[in-house]
Amino acid sequence: MFLYNAYVFFTLAAVILISIVQVLRHKADMTVMNGMITSMYLGMNIGLTCGILLGAVFQGDLFLSTTLSMLTGAAAGLIMGALFSAAGAIEGLMSGIMGGMMGAMLGEMLPPEKSLVLINIFLTISISTIFLFKILQQTSSYAKSLKDFVKPVLAFILLSTYLLTGTHLGKAWLDDFIHNTNHNGQHQNP
Repeated sequence: MFLYNAYVFFTLAAVILISIVQVLRHKADMTVMNGMITSMYLGMNIGLTCGILLGAVFQGDLFLSTTLSMLTGAAAGLIMGALFSAAGAIEGLMSGIMGGMMGAMLGEMLPPEKSLVLINIFLTISISTIFLFKILQQTSSYAKSLKDFVKPVLAFILLSTYLLTGTHLGKAWLDDFIHNTNHNGQHQNP
C-alpha cells in the first residue's frame, strides 16, 4: 500500500520539479497568461490527484484528506504561478485549493477500485504538464529532422512504461486495501 502512495507522490514531486526547470528555461518564450494557465493546470491536477489518493487512504476522515490535498495543490500552484507573476501565483493557489477539495470528496465517496482509475487518469494528466511548455511557447517550431519525431516517440514509450508500472503498483495497493478492510471488519464484528 505504501509503495503505490510513494509512487504517486514521487511522480507529482518530479512533475513539479521538472515544471520549475522548464519555466526557468522557457520563461522568455511564454506570456504571463501562459504562466497563469500553467499554474492553474498544475495546481488543479496535483490537488485532484492528491485529494483522490488521500481521500481513499484516509476514508472516513474527510477533514484530514481535504486539508492535506488542499495544501499540496495550493503549494504546487503557488510555486508555479510565482515564477511568472503575482496574478499567476493567486490563480495557481486558488486552483490548487479547489482541486484538493474536489479530489478529497471524490476519493472519500468512491470505492477504492474507482479511485484507482481516477488517480491513474489524473496522474497522466499531471504528467502532461511537462509538455505544456513546448506547446505554449511564443516561438513557432516545426520538425526539422527525423530526430524531432524520435524524441516524442521515445518520451511516449518511457512515460507509458512508467505509468503501466504505476498501474501494477496500484493493483497491489487495491488488493492490500481490500484485504485490510476485510481483515479489520472481521475483527470488529466477532
